[in-house]
Amino acid sequence: MGAAIIITILVIALIFTASKWIKWKVATLTMVYYIEKKQYKQPLDEEIKECTGFVVQNMIKDFSRKH
Repeated sequence: MGAAIIITILVIALIFTASKWIKWKVATLTMVYYIEKKQYKQPLDEEIKECTGFVVQNMIKDFSRKH
């Protein structure tokens, strides 16, 4: 009986994770479509690195404030 409970919990966790991933994927592709539709220029590699650094730093700050 214990194995069935663990499997049930894992299946629920998998469904939850998959739904979050699908939501993230749709949001990301929506932004890409919007950028292309508005014919904005694509960012340079340097701009991507700068923005990635900014986002990661802020995510770390947000995470450290919550704990």
